[in-house]
Amino acid sequence: MSNTDFTVDIKTLLRILHKYAAIITAVTVAITFAAFVLSEFVLPKRYSAVAKFYIENSRVQSEIVNVQDITAARNMVNTCAELFTTRDIAERLKAEAGVPYTIDEIMNMVSMGTSSNTEFLRVTITAGSPEMAVYMLDIFVQICVEEFDRIIESGRISLVDSPYSTGQPVFPNTALFLVIGFLAGFALTYLIVFIKEILDTKVKAEDDLFTIYDIPVFAEVMCFDIKVKGDYSYE
Repeated sequence: MSNTDFTVDIKTLLRILHKYAAIITAVTVAITFAAFVLSEFVLPKRYSAVAKFYIENSRVQSEIVNVQDITAARNMVNTCAELFTTRDIAERLKAEAGVPYTIDEIMNMVSMGTSSNTEFLRVTITAGSPEMAVYMLDIFVQICVEEFDRIIESGRISLVDSPYSTGQPVFPNTALFLVIGFLAGFALTYLIVFIKEILDTKVKAEDDLFTIYDIPVFAEVMCFDIKVKGDYSYE
């Protein structure tokens, strides 16, 4: 092995971890606490309200439903998802709800989702409070029903889940922030001390001669006249 070669084994990694355990722990705890403060007290909380539609491809209710009807209804769900996220509907929502948001902000607040390729369409609005989210979604679903009846003449839409909110913030996720803060704090701190350790080419023990310079040690002589950080040095 030449002087420029460098290998790292598990023993070396554990030795570095043990040596700097106090520093790594302190910094990791500090960053994790900072992530908690950021999540709980700094970042604005966002709340969601959810409603669900059931969509059929015919206005006439039939006791017999074939595969073509189901396929057509599922395709109509995707059509409705596009229809309900248009700018015109966002403008109507802003006007009728009287909310202090721009059109672009309202469009970003609204999201659509299907339930496992079924005839159900899930509608979500995210706002700064659960009350505001439910209020906006309640008006939004009324607008959606009116627009559906006006544009899609061959189908029918039914509200099967009225707007509701759990009251729990969907952002920020404190648990996720804590995990990220812990992992980031540990990884960054360990990386810094690891780089510091591998760049240090000073010989502090007999094993370092072989590790750094590929020089085997056959014997060592204790020097009692020179102390290095409380320990006697070797010659």
